[in-house]
Amino acid sequence: MLKNVRDLGGTAAADGRRVKYGMLIRSSNLSEAEPAELSSVSAVIDLRTPEEREEAPDMTFGREYLPLPIFEGAMPGISREKASSPMFVPDMAELYAGIINECGAAFGKILGAVMAHDYKKGAVLWHCTEGKDRGGITAALILSALGVGREEIVADYMKTNLVNLPKAEKVREQLRAPYGEEFAERVFRAMIADESYILSALDAMGGDYFARIGIGEDEISSFREKVLE
Repeated sequence: MLKNVRDLGGTAAADGRRVKYGMLIRSSNLSEAEPAELSSVSAVIDLRTPEEREEAPDMTFGREYLPLPIFEGAMPGISREKASSPMFVPDMAELYAGIINECGAAFGKILGAVMAHDYKKGAVLWHCTEGKDRGGITAALILSALGVGREEIVADYMKTNLVNLPKAEKVREQLRAPYGEEFAERVFRAMIADESYILSALDAMGGDYFARIGIGEDEISSFREKVLE
C-alpha cells in the first residue's frame, strides 16, 4: 500500500490555470504498492540511492521505470539505507539548500524526464523512500516550473505531516529514554515536514535555477501546455 501519496491535480499555476488531475503524482517508495494504486501511472521515477533500491525494490507492474537518484551514496537525515548511522542528524534547512546547490545535474535529468513524458499514456510518479525530502524538493521544482506560488508549494509539502507526524512522535518517545531529550527532538525535527526546510530550498533556487540546470524556457512552456488546463 502506498503512503504519503497525492495527485498534484487542482493546484493553481501560471496564467490562472491549474494542474490537470492524473498527470503528476508524488509518493513514498513502491516496495509495497498494489496494482490498482498505479492504474493511472505510466512512468515511475525512483529518486533513491542504488542501495535503497536494492533493499526495497519498487513494484511497478510493467510501468516504465526510471532510476534517477538525486545522489548516489548515503546522506544522513535523508536516505534510508539499512546500514546508515542514525546518530548524526543534520540541520534539515541547510541540507535542503545544499541539495539544491549541489545536485543540479541530477535535477536537470529528473525534470527533463518529467517534462518530456508522454502524458497521453498516463501520469508520471516520482518518489524517494518516505516521499518527504527528495520527493518534496522535486515536487517543489516541478510546481515552480509550472508557475505555482510559494504558498501553494509549501502547502503541498506540509501535507506530508499527515503521515509523518504520528510516526515522528512515536520515534521521539522511543528515543527519549536511551538517548536523551535533545537527540530525540533532533530526530523528530528531521522526520517531520517543516516549512523552513522547503523555503530554504526555494530560496537556494533563486530566479535562474532552471537555466542553471539546463532546462530552457521552451521546455517549460511545452510542459505547461501538457499538464495545465
